[in-house]
Amino acid sequence: MLLSLQVRNFALIDSVSIDLEPGLTVLTGETGAGKSLLVDAIALLLGDKGHADSIRHGAEQAEISAEYALDPEHEARHWLREQDMDSAEGICVLRRVIQRNGRSRAFINGSSVTLTQLRELGEHLIELLGQHEHQKLLHPDRQLALLDRFAGSTEILDQVADSHQQWRQQARRCEDLRTQQTHQNEQADWQRFQLQELEAAALQEEEWDSLRSEEQRLGAVEKLREHVQAALDRLEGEACPASRALAEAQRHLSVASQHDQYLQENAELLNGALIQTEESIASLHAYLADLEADPERLENIARRLQQLQDLQRKYHCDLAGLIDKRNTLRQELQGSEDLESQLRSAKEALLQAKTAYIAHSRALSSARQAQQQALAAAVAGQIRQLGMPHAEVELRLQSHPEDEKIWRSHGWDQAEIWITANPGHPPQPLAKVASGGELSRISLALQVILAAPERMDTLIFDEVDVGIGGAVAERVGRLLRRLGTRQQVLCVTHLAQVAAQGHQHLHIEKQIIDGQTLSNIQRLPESQRQLEIARMLGGIDLNAAVREAAATLLANVDD
Repeated sequence: MLLSLQVRNFALIDSVSIDLEPGLTVLTGETGAGKSLLVDAIALLLGDKGHADSIRHGAEQAEISAEYALDPEHEARHWLREQDMDSAEGICVLRRVIQRNGRSRAFINGSSVTLTQLRELGEHLIELLGQHEHQKLLHPDRQLALLDRFAGSTEILDQVADSHQQWRQQARRCEDLRTQQTHQNEQADWQRFQLQELEAAALQEEEWDSLRSEEQRLGAVEKLREHVQAALDRLEGEACPASRALAEAQRHLSVASQHDQYLQENAELLNGALIQTEESIASLHAYLADLEADPERLENIARRLQQLQDLQRKYHCDLAGLIDKRNTLRQELQGSEDLESQLRSAKEALLQAKTAYIAHSRALSSARQAQQQALAAAVAGQIRQLGMPHAEVELRLQSHPEDEKIWRSHGWDQAEIWITANPGHPPQPLAKVASGGELSRISLALQVILAAPERMDTLIFDEVDVGIGGAVAERVGRLLRRLGTRQQVLCVTHLAQVAAQGHQHLHIEKQIIDGQTLSNIQRLPESQRQLEIARMLGGIDLNAAVREAAATLLANVDD
């Protein structure tokens, strides 16, 4: 239950502190006095977006706070415990600050929170029904939501929403994979041709350099033979062979080193040179023996080099790049097979998600069908007491399990309220036949039917009685008062018949203080309530008849 509300520097309000009680609290005042300001302030505490222009002129910030009493098992207490914000006393303190620079701060039990957190908590504390709430009743989705609320289908609705989300996600995944597959299929033939061409070339790393080296050797066989033979002639020719000269020089130094150890190192160096010279001579003889002209091999090398050069020019890369491209093509074509496997898995997941959605939606439809007539009868019973004694109400439900195009997160059903207020006339859709006053009465009847105390402790009605008057207004007031015996109800009203039914009465009026126009709010004692009710009935001329009518209204209040 809302215990108190404090408002500072908000719109026309300078500073107001109000203690609230159980039952029906009515808020009245002249048009333009600011009756809805308290409702707007509470809406900010529930997470509505704040604006700098809502700050009172001359102030730097507006501040709204409220205290709310919670039972230990209240849903809001569970939420607070999950957020580590619960208090042992069971009191929840909400606070909101709107600053002139546009910044906004919010607090729950002293902890700084986001507007999303405020809204989450507010959904467990207060239901705020604005003066245009009844217009939402014309929308089929709103009518369907009211049926779900009446049927208590929260759990199955969550299941439908979750399975719908999974179904849509899997459908998008399948579509993405199909798009990728189509793109790959368009490229696959060309990729296969390229891969076949590169694989047929049997590319080998370092092949280009190896072939170029062999080509150079085979193309210079005669020059190689000439120069190698000349080198051999110098090394072992009869005139002055290098090997013989080295051998003689090594022999003489070896003898001389026996007399002088200093020459030993030189003798060893010459011995090493002699050995290497003899090895080189043997290697050159072997080279000359194997050195043969091979025109056929040379022609094959030229063709192979030309083939590699053509491929490099075609694919704009060197031999290493050709090998990389071949490997990439192999992977991409292998990826096509992997993509097909992924698509098969995605299709299976899509079927499972769709099956789950169908099962949950079918269960939701059954729950709705089981309660549609009961809700229609309950609405008809209420509005017959509100000036529509012959009203007949139908709630028509259509299911479309076969049409995936209209599957939604709230199932595949469409609901529409049909009504007739006059005997002998067939019912028609609510949007076609209901007047503004009838809509407000039907909306109020629904709120009375759906306002379960275990779900919400506090209900706030902001001029939902618009468009009605007379005896109907008195019945509306009595209905709100009875509702106040189960829940805390705040109602902004311009109807004397409704105001008279309040357990408490708050009066809002404009005052000019120090040249500033401000809204002042005060609780009316019983001695002043008759005067306010008379003003609401008669306006300026508060004659005896008007005062007597006001007294009668107050005297006829239901206990």
